[in-house]
Amino acid sequence: MCTALAMYDTSEVTPMEACNAGESFFDAIGARITTAGYYTYKNDEDGLYVDLIETSLSDLKCKITSKEVSAFRLYSQQTGYSPWFASFGYMTDEFGSFHHIDAQCAVPIDGIYENFIGFVEDVSKKISYPYGIVYAAPKVVDAFYYAEGENLIKLFPYEDTRIFNKETPGRCKGKVRYRGDMLRMIYPCNMINENHLQIKIQGMTLGEWIVKERGRGSLRKISNDLWLWEVGRDDMEGVSKCCGDAGILLAWKPPFPTKPSRTLP
Repeated sequence: MCTALAMYDTSEVTPMEACNAGESFFDAIGARITTAGYYTYKNDEDGLYVDLIETSLSDLKCKITSKEVSAFRLYSQQTGYSPWFASFGYMTDEFGSFHHIDAQCAVPIDGIYENFIGFVEDVSKKISYPYGIVYAAPKVVDAFYYAEGENLIKLFPYEDTRIFNKETPGRCKGKVRYRGDMLRMIYPCNMINENHLQIKIQGMTLGEWIVKERGRGSLRKISNDLWLWEVGRDDMEGVSKCCGDAGILLAWKPPFPTKPSRTLP
């Protein structure tokens, strides 16, 4: 299992701010950045395509400073881990994606939780974004694709893998309701804003609903614009069902009802 995060709608984050956040991410998980890469367009006999050019961290930072580079990725590659042990990416809509930050490392969430959340809290005070998630995934490559909603990767049996991708901006030109009107799903950690807290559920606001009863997680402010909603493993399914039934989860797919067994005459 691995631990991952995604921060969405990061268009106000500069490439250098993102790079600094990336370095802090690797410090938090105790890993060394072994290589870096930046996205660019290449043209050959088959036409124009997006390419990732590998380079050193120092060279990447020089190119960011000179405004030659916007989207990039940092890696920690270690023996025994494929395709990488950890990565941190800053993506933009310039290369067919949409503005977001993703990061993942091949360590189970229970083994790294405090450092990971400490990083989230710290970086959320330095950069601006309206919504983010911290989640567990089977493999780092699954976590990587899940951040964008690509390759039909899902983390829950009651999740529609197609919906989130269609909601994103960029080439999909989605409604981007996760900025404040809805949540993607319920995760161990949900970085949400004031608009999310005003979403209606069971005749009250989401903020009121979370703190009303035990078993709905904990809520605390982590920056001027963001709150951290943490949901325990034992509470995930119940909280997800309540929120899904209330219609506030984008990718919620109600489980098929169990058919009663037929009694033979």
